[in-house]
Amino acid sequence: MSSHNVFNLIRIFAASILITTLASPSLLLAAGSARPVLVTTIFPLTELARGVVGQRAEVRQVIPPSAEIHHFQLTPSDLKLLAEADLVIAVGGGLEPWLVKLEKSLRKAQTARTLRFIDYLRSADYRALRQDDPHVWLDFEADRILVGRLVEELCALDPEGEEYYRERGRALSAELSALDARFRQELGRCAGKEMIIAGHQAFAYLATRYGLVPVSLSGPQPEAQPGARRLQDIIRLVREKNIGAVFYESSEPPAYASTIALETGVRFYSLSAGVNLTRDQLQENKSFLELMADNLQILKKALGCE
Repeated sequence: MSSHNVFNLIRIFAASILITTLASPSLLLAAGSARPVLVTTIFPLTELARGVVGQRAEVRQVIPPSAEIHHFQLTPSDLKLLAEADLVIAVGGGLEPWLVKLEKSLRKAQTARTLRFIDYLRSADYRALRQDDPHVWLDFEADRILVGRLVEELCALDPEGEEYYRERGRALSAELSALDARFRQELGRCAGKEMIIAGHQAFAYLATRYGLVPVSLSGPQPEAQPGARRLQDIIRLVREKNIGAVFYESSEPPAYASTIALETGVRFYSLSAGVNLTRDQLQENKSFLELMADNLQILKKALGCE
């Protein structure tokens, strides 16, 4: 066994001991003495959870909204956060591999149960679920389904707050439906349908829901780097179809987008995937729904939908 593998095993073993210790009954508050604690992995899940719980429960986020989610590594403070949770809300689909390694310890310590977004959609037979694409939070109908599940989980955790959670869940669901309807109506009259993504395919859920055709340099996993041939294929497609815009994820450098723009003369625009927020987005305290509404305005302008 390599020294690297040994080191990883030691880290996982140490994390298991820490979680079990932190979650022991002697260190936890007595039942009913504190608000429920929900721990989320990424910003969109945090926003949806807070929309349901209001002030009645705590929502804490493991991965900072300015961090790169695909290369995130847990710290001891993150382990403590997970050990204190009543419910862990994750995306699943391989986006949080570190959580899988820790779940056995969480179960042994009789702490939180985990709600995985993608697994729940699969169990609900959600037909728009995409194979090997974890960016499901960009599908507002899927978000509504998650909100409904969150309401049920919270009612079980805190029965006295049932009416409160259900009312807030209905309000948040209505907001998501309204935003979904805006996207459908306003992107339904676009002159262009091809959505060229100069990077990994983070926006396929959003594009296909509204009749757009997502074309990216690489697949949904950001580790995949596009080859020179793929870049030339995209440039050729832009020229042949007279496509007027190319997009890139706002948290990533626009290197590929600027190359395509330089070769074809098109303009390039940034879109937010709702996670790795930019400094400006953080300073403006943008909500997830506001980020998505900003995306809509950018898409309308870039694709000639106005």
